[in-house]
Amino acid sequence: MTVLGTETLVQLVNDELALLGSELAQAMAKPTGPFSSVVFGIIDGHHVQLHFLTEPATEMCGVLLASKEVEVLPGQRTGTTFEAAIQEYPWAEAVEALEAN
Repeated sequence: MTVLGTETLVQLVNDELALLGSELAQAMAKPTGPFSSVVFGIIDGHHVQLHFLTEPATEMCGVLLASKEVEVLPGQRTGTTFEAAIQEYPWAEAVEALEAN
């Protein structure tokens, strides 16, 4: 996965967040290995990291939202595509956890 590939994925995430009245404002992205990238940004004033992971052996894609401000956010979701993993992620629970902090 390349950093350039994260732009489309962030748009998919923002499509989901828009349903909740939120948005991920991307600050930067960087690869974290040959098959993964991390996007740094802000959701509703909270600094977050959005990890996009691929497992070549199983051909699965994963998404994980992390924040140093919030200890407990919903865990990684996987799917056969990033689109499926993003759609399965409990964005409402994640935004609620960010706002509760």
